Amino acid sequence: MSIPSGVNVPNECIAAFKRLLYHRGTSRPTFVIYRISEDNTSVIVEESSSEKNYEAFLKKLTSAVDHEGNPAPRYAVYDVEYDLNDDGRRATVIFISWMPVETSTRFRMLYAATKEQLRRALDVKVSIHADDLLDIEWKAVLREASGGRARV
Repeated sequence: MSIPSGVNVPNECIAAFKRLLYHRGTSRPTFVIYRISEDNTSVIVEESSSEKNYEAFLKKLTSAVDHEGNPAPRYAVYDVEYDLNDDGRRATVIFISWMPVETSTRFRMLYAATKEQLRRALDVKVSIHADDLLDIEWKAVLREASGGRARV
């Protein structure tokens, strides 16, 4: 699938997301992290993991660097599980667009132009744009995923 930014979203990206949605068992991914390739032509899967610890995921997402060692933007989908007490356990997949403040204007524009098209290709309804760690701390993600109904 080609998108207006000129960046392609290959089927491998969608397949990784579908594994997160439909696989069962311990090998089922909890998150997938995506990035734009070095040549800026396609979105690629950087990592898919069944790690359940949100802090471990957050560290992987926010510690990404580009080829020059600068903080780098990333996209991710994360399967948020939460408890609504009397209403039972729920799970919602959330799309995260991580854009560190240090990101160059050129890459900000490229990632911004690609973000919505990737989110739509994956068909994720809930999303967060983050340029600060506070935007994606667990409380904020849980609030967004549960529509404000879950308590930390």
